[in-house]
Amino acid sequence: MTVRSVMIGLVFGAVVPALAVAQTTTTTTSLPGGCVAEVSFSSLTCQTEALAARLQSATDLGRTKPMLMKQVAKLDADLRDGAAQMTAGNARNASERVKKAGRVLIAIGFRLRSLTGRKQIAAATRADLQQTVMALTVDVKALQKSL
Repeated sequence: MTVRSVMIGLVFGAVVPALAVAQTTTTTTSLPGGCVAEVSFSSLTCQTEALAARLQSATDLGRTKPMLMKQVAKLDADLRDGAAQMTAGNARNASERVKKAGRVLIAIGFRLRSLTGRKQIAAATRADLQQTVMALTVDVKALQKSL
């Protein structure tokens, strides 16, 4: 036996049992606020309401708080209107509303990254809000693709 065949035998001996043991499991995760992370209008609306509650209770947003609250209210209205359109059977209008919601999320993200946002909002709060907005953006894009 050569060194090469011994090495190949060791690699296959370690890899094949590991592949046999690997199992696929699916889980649903709960987000802060009791929302389930899935691609649906109800989940996105729940996440948006949790974001609005977090913004409402935050005390370190400075003068950006009213505009962020207004943008989150618009986001929530677009998602609710999209859900109503989908329920009515109008997938095209629902897709348009979801697209508008995605644009609002881009605007919120910009406001958090702007100079005013960096100066007015505490760093920890801003990072947490940016992470939440990015997660919502990913879910909105996934919902838009599924429509």
